[in-house]
Amino acid sequence: MKRRAVLKATGGIVLTGGSVMILQRGIPTLNPTETQSDTTSESSEAVNSKTTFPIQLSTLGVEGSTERTVRVPTAGMPTVIDLFATWCTPCQAQMDALSTVYSKYNDQVGFISVTNERIGGTLTRADIRSWWNEHDGRWSVGLDPKSKLMNILGAQGLPYLAITDTTGEIRWEDTGMTSASTLQRELDAVLSESEDENENENE
Repeated sequence: MKRRAVLKATGGIVLTGGSVMILQRGIPTLNPTETQSDTTSESSEAVNSKTTFPIQLSTLGVEGSTERTVRVPTAGMPTVIDLFATWCTPCQAQMDALSTVYSKYNDQVGFISVTNERIGGTLTRADIRSWWNEHDGRWSVGLDPKSKLMNILGAQGLPYLAITDTTGEIRWEDTGMTSASTLQRELDAVLSESEDENENENE
């Protein structure tokens, strides 16, 4: 696994205060049954990705995504995990690269974009659907209001991308804007290693 990429000075939004108390449109929004102390204590828990992957997330019913519960990462295949927020301007630009790569690899690789924004108050499911459609999303949209996935990944900014291999191990990650060519190169490397492993097992 590559060493964690250094946070880029531009093109990404650095999250502070435990990384997961993300402001939604500038105002923290909690579920009616949660208090800020509840979410702060949970989000500050140390999580080890090797002991907590895979996880189950609910997905939104929108273009390319059905409303159900999915496994992250996808079982038995490399997975691109994208962390985004509707208020994150660089996340909008990141969708172009993701769309390009998805068109090429969607039959070989699992794709999921996940937001930890909390639905309720100023944000609705319709708002997320509108954002998704506006930016041509065509793959699964996960909802993670308790930031479990962000904690597992140790993400410190948005947008954030990670690629896991067929076993669910994180093989590459980056915070900030990532080009389609970089994402393709890293995916090719993971896919090539997976093919080599399969060949070795069959010998």
